[in-house]
Amino acid sequence: MARMGLPIRRCPNCGDTDQAFRPLDDAERAYALGQVPRADLGTYRRCARAGCVRVQSYFNWRSGFDLPDSFRPTGC
Repeated sequence: MARMGLPIRRCPNCGDTDQAFRPLDDAERAYALGQVPRADLGTYRRCARAGCVRVQSYFNWRSGFDLPDSFRPTGC
């Protein structure tokens, strides 16, 4: 069985371009719990583009937020 790639969604932080979004890691999930209801947490993904801190719902790109700069990789 072939593994599906990351979902492609619109990212407002990346100039409204289509970007790959990946599942949240443990630290991102912990932060997101303060932003979205626990029941919805599993639907949120993070933009996989280097330096982007956008987290948004898989189903609605308007439902999202930015992670703090501490989540941004060094040098971005």
